[in-house]
Amino acid sequence: MMFRNKNGEIRSGWKIAEMLGIVFGVLFLLIFVIQFGFTSVMITTGNLDQATGMATPFAYQIAALLNGSMMFIQSAVMIVVPILLWTRRLKKAKSALGLPPLSKHGRAMIQGLAIGAGSMTLTFLLLLVTDSAQVLTWVPQLSPSLLLMLILYILVGYSEEIICRGYIQGVMRQTRNPWLIILVPSLIFSLLHSANQGIGLIPYLNIFLIGLFLSLITLTSGNLYPAIGFHIFWNFFQGPIYGFSVSGGQENGLLTTYMKGNSLLNGGAFGPEGGLLVTAVILLMIGVWYWRTREQLPGLIAQLKAGDQSVVKEGAAGDFQRETDQELPAESKAASPAEKTEL
Repeated sequence: MMFRNKNGEIRSGWKIAEMLGIVFGVLFLLIFVIQFGFTSVMITTGNLDQATGMATPFAYQIAALLNGSMMFIQSAVMIVVPILLWTRRLKKAKSALGLPPLSKHGRAMIQGLAIGAGSMTLTFLLLLVTDSAQVLTWVPQLSPSLLLMLILYILVGYSEEIICRGYIQGVMRQTRNPWLIILVPSLIFSLLHSANQGIGLIPYLNIFLIGLFLSLITLTSGNLYPAIGFHIFWNFFQGPIYGFSVSGGQENGLLTTYMKGNSLLNGGAFGPEGGLLVTAVILLMIGVWYWRTREQLPGLIAQLKAGDQSVVKEGAAGDFQRETDQELPAESKAASPAEKTEL
């Protein structure tokens, strides 16, 4: 069947296409409404000349404010739509999306934040040691803009992880194919950055590898919080702290860091994520992950092949234990381990 597999489930590809279609559709509609409303108000108030296109300083200020708010609006849509589709359309619990109560998984979030900050700090030091970057100025002061950027990157971390490692990786579990479960979300995560300025082969590769690492730690932790924490501080330390471009977007940081030398190493204008030094750092992280989890991998792979939909709860001793998710009425029962991969 075109839309459903032999187990009666809507195919994972259609679920992903539906979610992405709604997200982009809502964003397009919001952008159109905001731009149309802004233009109409500015023309009515005399701040924009319709014939010449000339605008007053006030109009430019409002336009800049709206442009700055679009990232917040985009992140909000990317958080709300997947959660609503997951809980209302697919009839599944938020915990199965990877969002159990944060109060019970604070340690997982802290671990992710620490790994993200540590990985970007290692990248920063490698760039300095290899003479691929130079710190020009240091401005050790807390500013409102720094706090605003932290809030933005918290929203970005939540939104991109809920979409890729939450919704997409979650619906890919029905394929019972471990390779598809980790590779498809990573590929889509990389492609979602296609509009970024300066995107190219190495940036695509590095963002894919980052997505792969985040997919792996999501599988072994059983929730999104390590990936969300990593995502937040990887970006925050990359831009507002060390002053690098973040995935092609220019940032003003506590440090003013100048990229020099071979752009293949440092990523040039795209930022560290466009260079081979980040490739090495990410591969190192994946290697460390494999070494630390090698004993539990056979059991995890068996669970994925069996179609196990599980979440993790924090035990009394603080270690994470898997338990079968108690879903709302499901669209179908899980197939047996012997059944073939079904998209």
